[in-house]
Amino acid sequence: MAEAEQDAQENKDPTRCACGSQHFVLEAYLEVDGGRITPEPVEVEALTCPECGREYEPVLTADGGVTRGEFRGYFEED
Repeated sequence: MAEAEQDAQENKDPTRCACGSQHFVLEAYLEVDGGRITPEPVEVEALTCPECGREYEPVLTADGGVTRGEFRGYFEED
């Protein structure tokens, strides 16, 4: 775990994973109104990198974007 935390500290770009990937999967609950998804999530759960499995706290930005927050560990499938 210390190695993963070190990797996360070395990569300061909040739009990239510590492994360098810019692709994430956002686990969130969305509201549907009149058959359309509203742009702002009701609740966000996790931001996961599909390349390496690192999981971060998702941070919603004022412009509607999502960046990675604190490193939480690695994704584990049930």
